Amino acid sequence: MLKYFSVAALGVVFTLCITINVSAQISLSAENMALGGGGTAYLTGYEALFVNPANLHIQEKNYSLQVSLLQSGVYNEYLLPETDFTIRSQQFRSAFLPYKSPDSEFEMIEADRSTILDRNFPGSRRVAPFQSMSDFHWVGLKWQGENRSYALSLRSRVFSKYELGRGYFSSTAVERGNTLYFDRSFRHRYQSLHELSFGFAESFDFLNGLNPQLSEFKVGIAPKIVLAGSHLDALYDNVYEYREGEDSWSRTAQFQQSSTRSFSENQSFFNQSNGFTFLDGTFSDLMKPAGIGFGLDVGVTYLITFGGDLSQIQREAATTHKSLRVSFSITDLGAIYQFDQPYEISTQRVEEQLTALPAISEIRFSGAPNEHWFFLDDQDDSPYELDSDQSDESFYTMLPTSIQAGALFQINRIKLMGDLRLPVINHEFASKAPVVYLGTELKPLPFLPLRLGTRIAPHLPGYYTLGIGFESKYFEINTALKVKSSQIGPTNEIVGASMAGIKIYIP
Repeated sequence: MLKYFSVAALGVVFTLCITINVSAQISLSAENMALGGGGTAYLTGYEALFVNPANLHIQEKNYSLQVSLLQSGVYNEYLLPETDFTIRSQQFRSAFLPYKSPDSEFEMIEADRSTILDRNFPGSRRVAPFQSMSDFHWVGLKWQGENRSYALSLRSRVFSKYELGRGYFSSTAVERGNTLYFDRSFRHRYQSLHELSFGFAESFDFLNGLNPQLSEFKVGIAPKIVLAGSHLDALYDNVYEYREGEDSWSRTAQFQQSSTRSFSENQSFFNQSNGFTFLDGTFSDLMKPAGIGFGLDVGVTYLITFGGDLSQIQREAATTHKSLRVSFSITDLGAIYQFDQPYEISTQRVEEQLTALPAISEIRFSGAPNEHWFFLDDQDDSPYELDSDQSDESFYTMLPTSIQAGALFQINRIKLMGDLRLPVINHEFASKAPVVYLGTELKPLPFLPLRLGTRIAPHLPGYYTLGIGFESKYFEINTALKVKSSQIGPTNEIVGASMAGIKIYIP
């Protein structure tokens, strides 16, 4: 059955590669973070379930069972730079913890606006995106069968993504052709997912018979059950245009929101004349299941061994140490049924002529859950006075489907890798453009891996990554750090970190 599925999966992969305009997502395991964020051809432990299940059948250590516990990582993009560790840790937390109430610390001065524009809106950019994500692997297992490799993992991940128009921070419009644009658009998406994944991989005999014995196709499949926490997608399409020869600004605006559970409890913002009580909620409220779904991750890897590497022939006695890998995968195929306190709202589309633009924002936005209610309410062009249609019917959302292509060259203690990630679904987990990840792993000593990586992506902040590990026969520990990059190289601004990922190997 797997063989027939694999043929179909290959067809889907190549079709998607040709026809879909796509972007990317990031894995936050310690090794993967240290290598920039790719991993399609690199990861061979239980983490491969979520990136490329085919790699489960590649074994770089001699063991029967791999066990990993409590591995985590976090990544956070932000408006203003901050190098003080205490303040940066607060910024990390604020991206995931529910917003409580307006705070004077969110008020901006002119220097803040100037920094925000230089940092996030270079040239004529009208909208800037910001992502935050955390990834927590509760447990991961991988074991070897006679002809297959298996893995099981339970992980929770939280993603937040917001986009802000330039018009919140600058009173100067952007000129394109004969039209001036003053963009005050806004979007905030937030979702937590709890995933139980089980997968396996094996040699793809259908194609292997056509190749020398030291090269092999491997195919993997990993279905998963998904429990979704509170969901939010709040979109405010709000743009002002001024055309040559006209004496007024033309504004179009519409607000739309879909939400579940904790995010659905403050809809009274649209009925403020009757008064309202803000319910801030807790982080545990955001994590409680509000939807259920099913997902699927599939992958194919072509592994070529050389230079005395006999791991393809002597699987139980030899490990892979000299190889070239080329990998393709499709991850997060599936959907979620959002059923707990579903709420959707859509206002009328406003089209009006104005002689003046609204004042720039007095406060900044940090991306905290439920913060958008206060941020938009504070603006002169707040959407909460518009007539709206509301619904409490359940709805579906898609998982952040993406396709990946990667290659890795390995020779003893050196690994060089590159990945291209192409998201298919416009989602809070993904950017809107293709993203390239580059990484290298060096082992100056057999037990000491050093890792370096970077990300190349249009319209997204760049970063450099570094990591270190300790490997022995029975266990390994890995950790990683991300720092923001600038035009002249790395900065001292930390944007991501992965806690020590501990893996135990049982012979």
